[in-house]
Amino acid sequence: MNVKNEKILFICRGNVGRSQMAEGFWKQWFGEDTATSAGTEDVGADYNFHPREDIVLAMKEKGIDISTQKIKLLAKDMLQDIATVVVFCEKQLLPDFLLSSEINIVYRPVPDPYESNMDGVRQIRDEIESQLLELEKL
Repeated sequence: MNVKNEKILFICRGNVGRSQMAEGFWKQWFGEDTATSAGTEDVGADYNFHPREDIVLAMKEKGIDISTQKIKLLAKDMLQDIATVVVFCEKQLLPDFLLSSEINIVYRPVPDPYESNMDGVRQIRDEIESQLLELEKL
C-alpha cells in the first residue's frame, strides 16, 4: 500500500479538529488534491463551517494554514476515488455505508480536542503528525 500516491480521507466526529489537522498536514506534504476530511456528526453550522480558531492557530505554528478548509459531514459520495480512510474517532461512530465498503480503513484513535486548552491541542496536533508520518511509511 502506497498511501502517498492515493487519495485519502480523514474522519473524526465533527471534522472540526483532528481530521482538519490531518488534512492540512497531508496536503502540505503531498499536494492539494491528495486529501480531504469529514465528520460523522453534522456540527458545521455550530462553527460557521470552519475549523476552530485554536486548531487553526496550532497548525499555523507548524507553518500550515488550514483557515480556508471547510467542515464537511461524511456522505457516501465522498468515498469516490478514495483509496484509504483514516479514522481518528471511535469505530462505532462510523456509518454502515463506510464500514461495508471495500475501502481500506485505518484506525488511529487520537483524543478529541473538544475541551482541550491550547497545550492540549498542540499535543493532539503532534500526535496526529506522528501518526501520519508512520502511515506515510506504509
